[in-house]
Amino acid sequence: MPLFVWGIGVATVVRLHLTLLVHSVCHIWGKRVWNTNDFSKNNWFGGIFSLGEEWHNNHHAFEFSARHGLEWWQLDVTWYLIRFLQAIGLATNVKLPTESQKKRMALV
Repeated sequence: MPLFVWGIGVATVVRLHLTLLVHSVCHIWGKRVWNTNDFSKNNWFGGIFSLGEEWHNNHHAFEFSARHGLEWWQLDVTWYLIRFLQAIGLATNVKLPTESQKKRMALV
C-alpha cells in the first residue's frame, strides 16, 4: 500500500512540476517567432520533458491550432496523436493556421 500511495503522490507531483515548468520557463527563456501580446517564447529544452508544450509562442499566436510544433523539426507528440485519431476517423474539424495567418502574426 505505501508503494501505491507514494507512486501516485510522486507521479502527481512530477506532472504538476512539469506543467508549471512549461508555463514558467516558456515565458522567460526562449525565442519569440510570432507577434503576441505577452512574453511567451518557444523553448526547445522543455520539449524533452513536455512532448510538445514548449512551443509556447506558437500556442499563444495560434490558440485554435491543434499543432503547436509548426515547423518540421519542432517535436509535437500531441499533434502526432491527433493526426492518428484523424486518420482513423475519431478526430474531425482539426484546425491549423493558414499561411496568411502566419504572415500576419510573424515578427519580421
